[in-house]
Formats: sequence, C-alpha cells, structure tokens
Amino acid sequence: MAPLAVFGQINTLMRAGVAEEDIYVERTNGHKTAWPERDLLLPRLRSGDTITITRLDRLFYSVQNLIIVGTELRDRGIRLQAVEQNIDSNTLEGRDFFGMMSAFATLHREFVLAATNDGLAAARARGRAGGRRPVLTPEQAEQAQQLYDSGASIPKIAQTFKTGRSTIYRYITPKPAN
Repeated sequence: MAPLAVFGQINTLMRAGVAEEDIYVERTNGHKTAWPERDLLLPRLRSGDTITITRLDRLFYSVQNLIIVGTELRDRGIRLQAVEQNIDSNTLEGRDFFGMMSAFATLHREFVLAATNDGLAAARARGRAGGRRPVLTPEQAEQAQQLYDSGASIPKIAQTFKTGRSTIYRYITPKPAN
C-alpha cells in the first residue's frame, strides 16, 4: 500500500488530467540518486509527450539534476508541468525558467572543464602525463616491429607480449603494399 503522501500526489495529478494508469509511483527515498521508476519513464518519452508532476522535487533529486535532466527534456521536445508550482515548459515563464536552467547547465559544464584543465596543467607541471600508460615499453615496441618485419604473424607477436592483436597493430608500422 502506498503512503498517504503518495495518495495526495496521485489525486493532484488526476485532478490535473493525468489518467491513473499513466502515473508512475517512485518507491525510493528522495535522497538517493537512483530512481528506478523515473529511469524507466525517461527513455520511453518522445517529442510531444508531457510529464506532469506535483512538484519539481518529485522528478529531480537536486538542482544539478534538474538542470541536466530538464535541459535534456527540453532538447527532446518533452513538455514538463509542475502542477503545485505552476511551472509549464510550454508557457513563456516556463520556457524562461528552463532557459535559465540551460544557462546554469552551460555554466556548470564550463566550471567542470576549467577545473579539469587546471588539474591537467598542474599535473603536467609536476612532470606527469595524462592518459593510460603505454602497454609496451619502447624496447618492446621496437622488438614487436622487428618480429613483424621478419615475418611473424600479428597473433604470434601478441601472444609473445601477452597482449591483444589490436595493441600490436597500434605499435607497428605495416609493410607497404606492393
């Protein structure tokens, strides 16, 4: 049986014109970031669909999540209505609200990108390079090339260095075609 708060929300949605069979009831705590029912609903939505909720916190677990998911919904052409907060993405005010959320999302992405670039620059200044460590040492890469040039097969070279064939292909220079 659903808690009393959920029944009140269901009644509010039904008064707003949502059919009872179209109502998704989330059974998780609002403080979690995994919302199974919402995660089932969002991929099913298509352009022109409408999500009607009682309040924004019924669909979004944080302001950042509101910005990200709200922007995605807008970009996909999905209407969002928050009945108790009188927010409708099809109205001028609703579009302005989500326009501001989109601007905040862009600002957030820029902050993350700037912080990432600062971290990479600091690591380079300390002599560290980003990315994965090479699978083969320069000596092993040279040996792989020599094996290849002497006629060894790629699978055999990969087996020799206990790595995949695609790794060997990244390290060798193929023979020119005749």
